[in-house]
Amino acid sequence: MLISYSHCFIFFHVPKSAGLSIKEALKPYSNEPQRFKIDRPPQTKGNKPNPMYDIWKASLLHVKATDVREELSINEFNNFYKFAFVRNPWDWQVSMYHFLKQMQYKPLDGIDSFEHYLNWVAQTKHPFPKGATKLQKDILTDENGKLLVDFVGRYETLEKDFTHVCHFLNINAMLPNLNATVHQDYRSYYNNYTRSLVESFCKLDIELFGYSFDGAIS
Repeated sequence: MLISYSHCFIFFHVPKSAGLSIKEALKPYSNEPQRFKIDRPPQTKGNKPNPMYDIWKASLLHVKATDVREELSINEFNNFYKFAFVRNPWDWQVSMYHFLKQMQYKPLDGIDSFEHYLNWVAQTKHPFPKGATKLQKDILTDENGKLLVDFVGRYETLEKDFTHVCHFLNINAMLPNLNATVHQDYRSYYNNYTRSLVESFCKLDIELFGYSFDGAIS
């Protein structure tokens, strides 16, 4: 997440939804709050693996809106313009799968196909690292499922929605392309079973953010 006291905004980072690019673009106007920030330690120490690096790898990165609401006063939290970006859940799963494979995420050892991965996600309570939640909505909603942010942009309309945020905040920022995961069109990874599986365990995201398998519902 990022917080800006000069422009009075909070950006909540939903993983694999262009969050690192948005954070880089907004860095001059904001900072990562020390309460949630954990600096990266060196990977080795004295020519030996640094155990603190493994702790950092498992540390919280994707802060929930409920965490920030508890840290700030209610009035202060309400006075910030709060926003985030989300992604089509079927596309999101493909991107997450390739990202975790690329980073050699140990719980995926032995998972030999995308279908195997989706079954594992469906059956695992907390499948992802660094505070990334199983559902995108869990970063942005309260315990009753109510959105705690003022604006939810879409990865699919990233440039347009980011421009909307910048205009609202009177900010001039350009998006770099960071941490992009390369893969084929997400639809090509699915069969009838896996499509229905994501529809089942991502049901709340699909309904809240208005998605179908083929894209956003206008």
